[in-house]
Amino acid sequence: MVPAVGGPYVWAFVIFSSVLHFFEQYLEYRQLQKNRDTAVPEEFQGIVDEAKFLESQAYQKDKRLFGFVKDWVSFIFDKVQLFLITPWLWHYAVSVFGEEAEYSCTLFFLFLLQWVEKPISIPFSLYSNFVVEEKHGFNKMTVKLFVTDLIKSEVLTYVFGGLLVPMLIWIVRYFGAGFYLYLWGFVQCLMMAFMWIYPNLIQPLFNEFKSLQDLELKEKIEALAAEVSFPLTKLFQIDGSKRSGHSNAYFFGFWKYKRIVLYDTLLHLKHDDILAILCHELGHWKFGHTLMNLVIASAHTFVLFWLFDLVMYSEVSSQMVKQFGYGETNAVMVSLMLFMLLVSPTEQLLSLLMTMLSRRNEFQADSFAAKMGKSDGLQSGLFQIHEENKGDLNSDPLYSWYHFSHPPLVERLRALKAIEAESAKKVS
Repeated sequence: MVPAVGGPYVWAFVIFSSVLHFFEQYLEYRQLQKNRDTAVPEEFQGIVDEAKFLESQAYQKDKRLFGFVKDWVSFIFDKVQLFLITPWLWHYAVSVFGEEAEYSCTLFFLFLLQWVEKPISIPFSLYSNFVVEEKHGFNKMTVKLFVTDLIKSEVLTYVFGGLLVPMLIWIVRYFGAGFYLYLWGFVQCLMMAFMWIYPNLIQPLFNEFKSLQDLELKEKIEALAAEVSFPLTKLFQIDGSKRSGHSNAYFFGFWKYKRIVLYDTLLHLKHDDILAILCHELGHWKFGHTLMNLVIASAHTFVLFWLFDLVMYSEVSSQMVKQFGYGETNAVMVSLMLFMLLVSPTEQLLSLLMTMLSRRNEFQADSFAAKMGKSDGLQSGLFQIHEENKGDLNSDPLYSWYHFSHPPLVERLRALKAIEAESAKKVS
């Protein structure tokens, strides 16, 4: 018999998650109304072709309508999980392995929980790729590739989950009260390791990396890197086009061993535009944005583990576990999962602050490219990428403030033009 779910902790979470859901749906509705406009916004008149604008609006509208359905189904399913499915799965895992077998119970529970969600997540993913993205010319994925990607992702989840979850449980049990320092140190080492493991071992399972084939562009990028003292060691292009028509570029690596990766969907742009976009990325490095984000993530993890340490061996933990229907268990992963649910309000606030910080960083990186004399190329490149990706050209201010980690295109172009005007004033 599964204990009943209910109590102050449960209802506090339900109320917060419901209020947040309705607020975000309100924002989605505001943006949907903007996506139904047929008139080109004043800032883009004479710049954006009306047909291209309407294509962008149609794509954004279809994504938004699909998002409404997905969000509501997920919201209802999450509540069914909370009150019925998840507690039952835990008690079933305990009935199979016994209360004392915490490692086996936890891994079996997480395995079952993941597969309970698959009947919801897989159909939505299929519809997103093979209906919405396909309709607007972005999907390049085959069903075979979708299935192989899913299998690879599942295998990686089992491998890393099977190794890391027991380690987390062991640290909490072995060190007892005060475990947060050791758990935090373990996670920091893990973060550093994954910064190497992901691009070097995991991503090559999904994409083919090869040296940039355009030798002229390669020489220009190497010259740009040398100009700003960026320690570039390798330059790759990857076959992003086998999954999507969307484009991207990024760099990775430690200290003096940096690598730049260009999606093949970006390589049709003019060299000057590509160099300007990469100059923007180098601006993130020059201003230390990656290091800043790592420090913030590290401090955030430290505070979370410290708070979890206070809760784990306290009466709060036992009350929390009982109210969410897990009975008398003191399993580490159950307590951690419920703790993360209950701190979600502060996590949501932090997410909003990080979104605001990200927009500031984007403006800074743009300014770096502009000061390197690449304002025209960056404006041209951003505009072309936005047009080809059918990015939102008519964003609602409140929606973009809450959701956009990158400023809307019109704000970025306006800021670049302001830098150009200021530079021209200084010269004259």
